[in-house]
Amino acid sequence: MSLADIPGSNFSLADRSVRDRFAERTIIACLVGISWYNALELIVLCFSTFKRYGGCYFWCLLIASFSIIPFGLGYLLIIFDIYTSMFPLVMELIAWVGMVTGQSLVLWSRLHLVCHSRTVLRATLAMIIVDAIILHTPGFVLEIGSHSNKSSLFTHGFNIFERIQLIGFSIQEIILSIIYSWESVRLLNLRPRGHYRGTLVQLLIVNVAMILMDAAIIGVQYSGFFHIHVTLKAMVYSVKLKLEYAILGKLVHITEMGSNSAATDLSDFVDLSLHNARTQPDIENPEYGPRARTRVPSKGSSTDPLRSSSATQSPGSTNPDYP
Repeated sequence: MSLADIPGSNFSLADRSVRDRFAERTIIACLVGISWYNALELIVLCFSTFKRYGGCYFWCLLIASFSIIPFGLGYLLIIFDIYTSMFPLVMELIAWVGMVTGQSLVLWSRLHLVCHSRTVLRATLAMIIVDAIILHTPGFVLEIGSHSNKSSLFTHGFNIFERIQLIGFSIQEIILSIIYSWESVRLLNLRPRGHYRGTLVQLLIVNVAMILMDAAIIGVQYSGFFHIHVTLKAMVYSVKLKLEYAILGKLVHITEMGSNSAATDLSDFVDLSLHNARTQPDIENPEYGPRARTRVPSKGSSTDPLRSSSATQSPGSTNPDYP
């Protein structure tokens, strides 16, 4: 979705001063570098956190994490005029689908753990599928057309639709976050009041942070910083996926509360030993572990030390003349 090579575009780096171009390219390189670092870390966390490599949540999280790398690479090739063919354009378009729709499917997958209504789950999945068709397909046509020989026919439409697409996906993720927050509040309210207040507050903070990051992307996009905006999307989506692991830890905490009505057992595909090791004391170390409880013998019992000592030292046992 780059307009660097479109005739008449105001977003070209060549039309700006040398100082502005250097500052913008530095910011672009930093944002892409941070997003790649986060993506590699996310891929490693996927294989180290999950004990079963399967399920919608695992694959959506892995695909969304991996898509950040070709998305940033495609824009680097376009913005810096390294590779001028259609290859980087097609690469970033495919990666954009995996990144943004993959993120929405990640939100939908973990919704199963707190929401047990089939109507809500089917409605949200239908929303993700319909939005992917409506927002991705015209975006593909307009962006590829804006880089073709007849770019003047597609440039104006692409500038308008790209903003509509961004707002549409942001609203979709906000809806999923609101449903998740609502269901989490309802689930935690079934527990003793105040006992899980910290867990609830942390979940809400993470979801609010995701919404604010979407608002930041929209703000930068409407400010006219196109290249910074597209690379900022890669970094923001990598940060949002890293926050998923913070939410995953809270889901483990909620799952371990003992609710028998959970629709999905998180321990089936998440290695809970990493979580339990942080919460359970070391029982093998007597210094930090709980003290072993010993039973105090009652007076007159067979294990009473006073009785046993008196029995061993009774006159009958030492004096043969004792009747």
